[in-house]
Amino acid sequence: MALAPLFLLFFGIGPWSKINIAVTGVSFVVFYNVYLGLRLRERELVEIVQVMGGRRHHVLGYVTIPTLAAPFFAALKTGGPLAILGVIGGEFIASSEGVGHELFTSAMNLDAATEFAGLIVLVVTTLILNGVLSWLDKYALKRLGLGPRRPNERRAG
Repeated sequence: MALAPLFLLFFGIGPWSKINIAVTGVSFVVFYNVYLGLRLRERELVEIVQVMGGRRHHVLGYVTIPTLAAPFFAALKTGGPLAILGVIGGEFIASSEGVGHELFTSAMNLDAATEFAGLIVLVVTTLILNGVLSWLDKYALKRLGLGPRRPNERRAG
């Protein structure tokens, strides 16, 4: 949020400044979660894949990507609301349209009904985004074979 005026100065009042504010805020969260996920990757698993004749793409596919899936989606779930807050903050500072502009205008005019309507729109948008990211998380983990197993599911073997 501290850099929002600079983004508005460089990219103008239009939508690109808000998009860049959102992307910048989310990128830090995603970067640090993925970085910590890489540091938590078990070295023994990498060595086992390498001993079995695996190359870099095998280590990436069998160890690194499954290890990074959970931190990556956790970062997206955390970053989604941060992106919305960044956009709303950018619209508070300088905007001619949008939910943030309406919230700011209704607050200045002491219009409680419009203020609550804007807040409801923000909450619903955040809940929808969180639902989509949760579905995407479950789908990706299922595709990677990391989803929860059903208790009555038989194991092949």
